[in-house]
Amino acid sequence: TEFITLTRAIDKKWIHPEGFSPFDASPINWVGDQKHTWGSSGEDNMGAGNDDLVRETDEGIELAIESILQSAELGYSLVGSDIAGFSGGEIPANLYIRWAQFSTFCGLFLNGGHGERRLWKRSQEELEVIRKFTWLHKELIPYMYHYVVMAHSGEKLLQKAMDKGRYQYMFGDDFLIAPICEDSKIREVVLPEGKWRYFFDDKKVIAGGTYKREYPLDEFPVYLKEGAIIPMDIQRNYMQMGDSTSAGFTTILVYPEDKNKFHYYHTDLIGETVISYEEKENSLLLKLEGTKIPHILRIHSTSSPTDVKLDGQIISEGKWQFDEEKLKLIIRIQTYKEGNYEIQF
Repeated sequence: TEFITLTRAIDKKWIHPEGFSPFDASPINWVGDQKHTWGSSGEDNMGAGNDDLVRETDEGIELAIESILQSAELGYSLVGSDIAGFSGGEIPANLYIRWAQFSTFCGLFLNGGHGERRLWKRSQEELEVIRKFTWLHKELIPYMYHYVVMAHSGEKLLQKAMDKGRYQYMFGDDFLIAPICEDSKIREVVLPEGKWRYFFDDKKVIAGGTYKREYPLDEFPVYLKEGAIIPMDIQRNYMQMGDSTSAGFTTILVYPEDKNKFHYYHTDLIGETVISYEEKENSLLLKLEGTKIPHILRIHSTSSPTDVKLDGQIISEGKWQFDEEKLKLIIRIQTYKEGNYEIQF
């Protein structure tokens, strides 16, 4: 029987600050147990209808964020928390949504604990938003798995806290996440120097700087670094980056900026594909080397290409299209010989 051990990383900030479990016995971890709340009330809630609480000093999402980032700093690879907290009575709707969104960009997405968690018995908004982000987490597994392999080799981890911005962290090399830890749609985000794109509306480049804006409940403060290569497993249309016909293909998001490379380790453990690109004058050279994969390229572009070639042969427009509204060149390929693209603009 195959199984994976789930262990505890940081056990509160003051209990086992060195980490609760040894790294070699901790393939995946959670931090807990928090309450169904945003922060700490400072009150002793034991014996007041909340007897399922482990400690009267337990806090909510803010402590979960702190503990997860501290765990990552210590070297734990995949870390998460009980979405909306483990206990404490009724789960506030906005808290449930924001905690699920935060957990989407953690290694572990764990919808467990007390309270009503059957989404079809909660509000329609919670059902739709949390379902959307649940699928997004699954779709990001090809991207996340790269960092699982890196961590196993003693290299990069999936999450890394940033020096600026409240609780901001990098999710891999390409995503900047700014968790919302209070009941407000307003969030200040500090983007480092460089070029960024807002993940939920990626048509415009955003320069580094400090920004304060409103994030509706079906979006979250997630920013992509310009130049990113993001392999995904898309099977639904919740994020409008594909649909059921995308199943069986690896969807690859590409935001060209000079040149870049991403080593895509297949989760079946039998394949590796190196995805790379380089910008030339009026053209983009893109390569897929190694294990061949059916793929859908979603390349950001401000204009439609004049010519698309794969392995020296012109690809008919039936296999590619330009989405003028979303500014995406979409190429769908089932089989190929070498995997060398030349795209002229």
